[in-house]
Amino acid sequence: MPFFAKWTLPLSLAVVLLVSLALQVPAGLKPLPEGTLNEPLTRLIPASVDGWKVTELALGPTESVIERSRNLLNLDDFVHREYTRGDRRFSVYVAYWKPGKMPVRLVNQHTPDRCWTEVGWTCTDREWNVRRVVNGQPLQPGQWGVFEKDELSHYTYFWHIVGGRVHWYGGERLNTKSSLTSVWEDFRKFGLNVHREQFFVRIVSPIPMDDLWSEPGFLEVMQSLADLCLAQPEQEEAVALR
Repeated sequence: MPFFAKWTLPLSLAVVLLVSLALQVPAGLKPLPEGTLNEPLTRLIPASVDGWKVTELALGPTESVIERSRNLLNLDDFVHREYTRGDRRFSVYVAYWKPGKMPVRLVNQHTPDRCWTEVGWTCTDREWNVRRVVNGQPLQPGQWGVFEKDELSHYTYFWHIVGGRVHWYGGERLNTKSSLTSVWEDFRKFGLNVHREQFFVRIVSPIPMDDLWSEPGFLEVMQSLADLCLAQPEQEEAVALR
């Protein structure tokens, strides 16, 4: 293969990315818009649920991990709670970034696919574009995975919400693209509007979760998440329900 032919595609991509980044500079100089989060997440996600024990959880198991997580994630707010009733248990983690606080691609790199597998967890089941309904209200499509380590299992749903819409890079290529390609993906999807607030929502249980969707307590928590950011936008509900 001729030398120039070999490098045509990479060079073209590099030029496009440089132009894209240059175009984003004026957008980056615009005043940041206000976010939609007007109350602490600890008030918006139920701190008590009838019949369930609720426990506040930290960002990590040790002080050093907590500090590293805070510095790495650069959060504006978060809540992490565990709900237990008998042998049923699930945890809810919600992170929030104000508009312009974190690049989309960096938040997207902190999903279970990457963070958990890098510390020894193995993904044994995976689904994209999973649709669920809470009290008759469709949720935005989420992602589902089962992660296992040392005979423990994490049955997991998660969503990355950017500017009110669910976001991911898609399919089994999730979190495997180069930084330059990810920048181009962000530009292609969001254009010059780089000032968007972001939520990351994760639901985890040590047991299969299908039965939880009939539990009133679980639905109460999920309804609060739907009201916060997970509800399917109204103009898209008809398509989602087809």
